[in-house]
Amino acid sequence: GISFYLILISNNSAKEKALKYFLIQLFINSIWTLFFFGFSLYILSFILIILLIILVILMIINFYKINKIAGLINLLYLIWLIFASILNLGIIILN
Repeated sequence: GISFYLILISNNSAKEKALKYFLIQLFINSIWTLFFFGFSLYILSFILIILLIILVILMIINFYKINKIAGLINLLYLIWLIFASILNLGIIILN
């Protein structure tokens, strides 16, 4: 939320592209939660979380170009997603 705000208030012309990445990854994150917890579609959820990791990397790169703090804040989010993807894969393997 803080990084989104920092990009939103910036006067950089590239902020629209960065905000699109933010909104798309937020949507994919919501879908992942629904598919994983709601429907127990673990393989599809794993594919979505890999897509989410790619989108977050692109978002971080675009945020960093506009505001370094906004980009760096999201590194923890990326680490969490990588950990969550390992857990997701573990559930696939164990089931």
